[in-house]
Amino acid sequence: GYSVVPWRRREGHATAALAQLLPLARAEGLRWVWLTTDPGNLASQRVIEANGGVLHGHFTKPPAFGGGPGLRYRIDLA
Repeated sequence: GYSVVPWRRREGHATAALAQLLPLARAEGLRWVWLTTDPGNLASQRVIEANGGVLHGHFTKPPAFGGGPGLRYRIDLA
């Protein structure tokens, strides 16, 4: 997974990176994007929500991705 050294966290880099990616997805004709994260990863949840992500539910990750619970978010691009 993605990790930032502790002294560079909470500077908005991940939020800005996702914000820059969304127009590219829109330009490709996507109407929305799905993002997933772990329930305990509050930082990722904040990044997704800051970019318009809406929680669409809980799911169980496939074994190939470690199993366990996950959260599914959607960002509408239209």
